[in-house]
Amino acid sequence: MPEEPVSRKGSGTGPGQAQGTAPKVYLPADQKIYIAPSGPIYGNPEVPSAKYYTLRYLIAATLAEGESRIVLPASSDDSDALFRGCRSLGAQLSWEDNQQRVLIFKGVGCPKATEPVAINVGNAGTVLLLLLGVSAFLPQVTFITDHPQSLGKRPNRELLEALTALGVRCEGTGPEGYLPITLYGDNLAGGSVAISAARSSQYLSALLFLAPLLKEGLGITVTDDLKSQPLVRATLKVLQEANIVVEYDQTLRHFFIVGEQRYQPREYVIPGDYPSAATLLVLCAASNDPQSQLRLERLPQGEEIGDALLGVFLSMGADLKRDGETILLRGGRRLHSIEINGDPIIDCIPVLVALACFAEGESRFYNIESLHYKESDRINDLCTELRKAGCEVTPLQDSILVHGKPQGIDGGVTVDSHHDHRLLMALAIAGTRSRYGLTLTGVEHIAKSYPHFFHEIQQLGVDLNFV
Repeated sequence: MPEEPVSRKGSGTGPGQAQGTAPKVYLPADQKIYIAPSGPIYGNPEVPSAKYYTLRYLIAATLAEGESRIVLPASSDDSDALFRGCRSLGAQLSWEDNQQRVLIFKGVGCPKATEPVAINVGNAGTVLLLLLGVSAFLPQVTFITDHPQSLGKRPNRELLEALTALGVRCEGTGPEGYLPITLYGDNLAGGSVAISAARSSQYLSALLFLAPLLKEGLGITVTDDLKSQPLVRATLKVLQEANIVVEYDQTLRHFFIVGEQRYQPREYVIPGDYPSAATLLVLCAASNDPQSQLRLERLPQGEEIGDALLGVFLSMGADLKRDGETILLRGGRRLHSIEINGDPIIDCIPVLVALACFAEGESRFYNIESLHYKESDRINDLCTELRKAGCEVTPLQDSILVHGKPQGIDGGVTVDSHHDHRLLMALAIAGTRSRYGLTLTGVEHIAKSYPHFFHEIQQLGVDLNFV
């Protein structure tokens, strides 16, 4: 029997602890995990709550004067980072229940401070960008990270240039605006601004959350190709629920937001997370055992990311069925290659690349250049590690080519996560289809989005050991 894979912190009552039946897992920095060739994958796991909705609802609740309820917030290091940030802006957070499934959030409206503020955003890129926007009201705020080799290398130049155009004095590190970053917002004003969103849609989302609080309002023009449009539409959905009016065109290139609007406190219910569900579904679909079966619930229909993701599985020949918010997938099917535009499901691409490694034929994932600018270089770093394991993958500037090996791969090596939770998930899946297993390093970074991932897949049938 593999050893118990979790060490848990004590049960506190402040936000940042585990929620519901998903215990938060803390793995030491020197821990390694060996993923052995695995048999059938079977179960009905609880899908984590959507991180991208959790972060946006928390921002909206912070900017509302009054009390909001966040039901089933995601439990992750990213959530913890935003909890810290929201407190720094003056919000008060407490759990309504002992199971920590309902978060009571007392917002502050427009952020104010008389003293300089410092916020450690950990390794949370979305948290950094969203807070950079709404913190621009403060006279002085500094953002730091304790992950200089990951988030510390991610560029923020485009957003800092836009804030500078609005009167904020921005001091970043180097020409790309790396952390640490200090903003001085004494002269913040509205009007109009142009933003490049070719590297990240979060630059635009940051301005959209900021704009309603500006006295003059704000017109925003996106100057080039907008990446990850489903995430921008998620931002617009959250703003609408918070009673914020945003005018925009169908191309999502032109926006106008009337100033001095008020975010309204309310209850937000967080749906299941499709990128996390993608990992579980890939784990089952990659299994060559026909007894493999997963049932996932709380995955709403009509979600743009979800519809695109499930379409990929069906196009590859997976045995997948949907009944309302429930998805049933059976493994052991022979999969075939696919060619897809990866931008709408950008966070799912690493695990889908891993799945394509075991499909017949050559797959191509294109329009994914933004993956270069994530926690790692998710194109080059992912391909480097998969090639070590025996996969045949080719990285290009905006795409990944995969020549599938339905017979499996050799493995028998150690692969590195490059400080990236998405790479960890993809490499763990590859390990289950290897002859000699894979040893994963940097496994503590899984806590960024899916803290109990290794515990979960062990319960589903993955043979793993901690070494």
